[in-house]
Amino acid sequence: MARTNTLQFMILGLLTRQEMTGYDIKQTFDKEKAEFWSAPFSQIYPELSRLLKKELIELVPDETKNSRKKTYRISSQGFKLFNDWLKIPLTPEVTQLNNDDFVLRLHFLGKDDQDILQPLMTLRKQTIKVELAQLELELVEVAKHPKQYGHELIIRKELANKNNDLKLLNSAIKKS
Repeated sequence: MARTNTLQFMILGLLTRQEMTGYDIKQTFDKEKAEFWSAPFSQIYPELSRLLKKELIELVPDETKNSRKKTYRISSQGFKLFNDWLKIPLTPEVTQLNNDDFVLRLHFLGKDDQDILQPLMTLRKQTIKVELAQLELELVEVAKHPKQYGHELIIRKELANKNNDLKLLNSAIKKS
């Protein structure tokens, strides 16, 4: 799957929840999303301008008329684009889903989104299995070379992480 403008979809996703200023968006990144995403003001404000030009978001009318503060909300066109984006990995031509795309989508899905959530988790599970097989092959090669012991440890750590991800996905799939 091709890389998408992740910041665009993160901002649209946040605006599906509530109206926000650029400052609010930055605060949300810093407080809630820092474990998997960060964005400086120098990226957020230009992206907000692009989203406005594309009419994916709109300015909330300012009642005070004196304030320079701009509050944004998602437009119906932006909401449609965001919801379509959530479903992209479920199209037949997509056979793998990288972790960043998975986590970003997962962040915006709730228990009532099982029609998207279940196939999304299944697709990520399939991708992890492919990644595990590739890491196992790489480990066999690296283990033959004593001077690559550090590389071997990195591969073993990644194998452990992917196996833990797989266990978590299997557990989540069974619960839902």
